[in-house]
Amino acid sequence: MYPTVRAFAVAALLAAVPASADDVTDAINAAKEAYDSGNLSEAIQSLDYASQLVRQAKSAEVVKLLPDAPSGWEADEAEDSSAAAALMGGMVSAQRTYNRDDGGYVTISIQSDSPMLQSFGMMFTNPMMLTASGAKLENYKGQKLAVTYRGGDKAGDIKTVVDNRYLVSIEGSELSRDELLTFAKAIDYGKLSALK
Repeated sequence: MYPTVRAFAVAALLAAVPASADDVTDAINAAKEAYDSGNLSEAIQSLDYASQLVRQAKSAEVVKLLPDAPSGWEADEAEDSSAAAALMGGMVSAQRTYNRDDGGYVTISIQSDSPMLQSFGMMFTNPMMLTASGAKLENYKGQKLAVTYRGGDKAGDIKTVVDNRYLVSIEGSELSRDELLTFAKAIDYGKLSALK
């Protein structure tokens, strides 16, 4: 089976079957049996499946850390994007969108194992890179936030790296800078950092 077709098949199977520790163990055991019998293709498929189940379980935990809507806003259902993300390198991803009657919206996404994590991590260790990108560095309870806000458009975004493992991105439109920061301050960075 071609890798892309196999990834789609795994993603489709994951959508139909909830993950459990037993499922992960079964897949790992199946991979070992296939490997021991010399069936390397089946071993790879079983390990890919086990790996995706673990990502799915981790995404479910990350989803729980997406904050509720602040007063005056409504929150869409939080989304676990781990199955789709498996097709793009296997990162764990969760996001939630918030809306307001006047057209304002905010999207919060949390990613781990993201290809962009290293780039943003370097930016936070080099303030000159942040300044060049137009962002301003702020500190919230020890968490560094790179804030970009365009007053004329009433839009902006905030990026932060948590424990060198998670990239948090907050993007919004039709809102003030303080309102954008409200969403950044609603995230429990301590709990996210503790999530292994």
